[in-house]
Amino acid sequence: MGLDMKKLIASSLFAVSLLTTSVSAETVENWSRNEINGYMRYWTRNKDGSNFVVWCHPTKTINGTLIHIEIDGKTPTPGTRIKMILDKDIFELPVNGQGYIGSDCATCADSFDYVWHRLRSSHFVAVKFKDERYAHFSLRGAKNVLPGDVCPTDWHKSHPGS
Repeated sequence: MGLDMKKLIASSLFAVSLLTTSVSAETVENWSRNEINGYMRYWTRNKDGSNFVVWCHPTKTINGTLIHIEIDGKTPTPGTRIKMILDKDIFELPVNGQGYIGSDCATCADSFDYVWHRLRSSHFVAVKFKDERYAHFSLRGAKNVLPGDVCPTDWHKSHPGS
């Protein structure tokens, strides 16, 4: 079995595992949160059906804490970068091999922390993928749904004390 097929299977199993056990969601304005199989899921959906989701698992070190964005029903192309705009700040974030914004490297963890705090303090977030797909999301309710303390990143779970 090739490496690409193994990645596809692993990514599919990850997605299915997140959908199997769900507790009812708490919603504040445009943002919601609930627990699914040990993950806390914080998410919003815009009027076009695009999704912005933050997944947090307290102990899982591989794809345990990440940002999952779907525009037109698809995640960004793996191995590319996305542009994220939070109010007036524009920056780029790398997309991992499964199409997520991971938190498994030191820089990725710092970026995740920054994005978390900005999601709580900004008014809107917009995302543009390498293939030009674009979506914007309201952050009304995000401050009430996302806790003040950032969930532990995969990097910090793998490197305690760093």
